[in-house]
Amino acid sequence: MRISTDARGRDIEPAVNWISGLIGAAVDKRVLAFVQHERRNPLLASYFRDNFSLESALAKARKYKKTTGRLPKGNEFDLLHGFLISAQRVYANLPHVAVNRFEGALRGALKDANGLRPFAYEVSIAAHLMQKKWDVEFADLCGTARFDYLARQDNVEIEVECKTTSGDTGRKIHRQEVNRLADLILPTTQQLLETPGCHLISVVIPDRLAPADRELAEIASIVASAGQQKCSASGEAARVEYRYENISVWPEPNRARDAREFFEKLFDTKNSHILFHSRPGHSIVAVMIASAKADSVVDAIATQAKDAADQCSGNRPALIAMHLIAGLGLKLFSKRRAGCMQLLMQCLRTRRDHTWIQ
Repeated sequence: MRISTDARGRDIEPAVNWISGLIGAAVDKRVLAFVQHERRNPLLASYFRDNFSLESALAKARKYKKTTGRLPKGNEFDLLHGFLISAQRVYANLPHVAVNRFEGALRGALKDANGLRPFAYEVSIAAHLMQKKWDVEFADLCGTARFDYLARQDNVEIEVECKTTSGDTGRKIHRQEVNRLADLILPTTQQLLETPGCHLISVVIPDRLAPADRELAEIASIVASAGQQKCSASGEAARVEYRYENISVWPEPNRARDAREFFEKLFDTKNSHILFHSRPGHSIVAVMIASAKADSVVDAIATQAKDAADQCSGNRPALIAMHLIAGLGLKLFSKRRAGCMQLLMQCLRTRRDHTWIQ
C-alpha cells in the first residue's frame, strides 16, 4: 500500500466525518469525563489537555461543527487533521481482513492510558515511509506477522515495529499516583490561594511514590502541615518544604507556554512533576513532586526497544521506531540476530515532556 500524503483543506471534513462515525460518540464521552474530573480537581487540567490532545481537539471540533455547521480553524487542530487524513486513507486501502482489526485498535485506544497517541504515531510512521516512496504492508493488522509493517522499496524489505513510551517509563514517580495525590492535597492548595502571591511547595519522596492509599494520605498530611505552618515538614513518606516567593507577576500555567520553565527555575529543578492551582492575577500554588533517587529512563527505554526487536522475525533488517515523551535525543545501536543486522532506533521523533499537570 502507498497512500497519497498530500492534503488539502477539502480533505479535512470527510476525514472528521469518517472518524466521527467510528468513535465520535466514545471520544465525546471520554473528554466529558475529563472535564468533569477537572471541575472536581483543577490541578489536573493541563494533564488531560497535554496527554489527550487529539481526543480533546476532536471533541471540540465535533461540538463546534454541531453548533455552527462548519469545522473550527487553528493550529491546535493541525495534528488532529494530519492524523485523520492519513488514517482515513490507510483504512480505505486496507485488505478486508485488516479492517475489523483497525477499527478494534482505534476503539481500544480510547481506553488506553496513553489515549490515541500511540495509534496516531503508528499511522504517522507508516505515512512517513510512504512519503519516502516505500510500499507498506500492515503485517500485524493482517495477521501475517507480529511486527507492525513490512516496508518495501525496489528489492529491499524492512520490518518496522512502532512503540510509544509512557511519560512514566523508568521514572520513580508515576502520573497515576501524582493524580491521586493531587486530589488529596487540593484542600491545602485551596487554602493557600486565599493569600495573594506565589506559594511554592517542594515534595521529595525517598524513593518510589507507592500507590498505597496509606502512603499517599501520609504525604498529603505532611503537605498540609507544611502549608498550614508555612514551613518545612517531614516524615517517613516525604520531606516537604514551603516557600513564599516575593514576586507579584508570574506566567499563568493555562495561558503561557513558558510557565513550566519559569517555575522550574524557582524550584531549581528539571523534569519533575509540577502541579499548579491558581487564581489569575491574585495567587498561585505550585507543587513540585520529585524523588530523592535518580530515574532510569534511558535503561528502561533501551529495554523496551530490545523487547520490540523480539517481535521482528530476525530474517530481515528491522527498524524500531520509538516515540519518546522526554526529549532524550537520537541513539542508534545494532545487534546481530539470525544472520542479519537489526537496526534499533530509539527515536524518530521527540517532543517536550508533558507529564506536568495543572
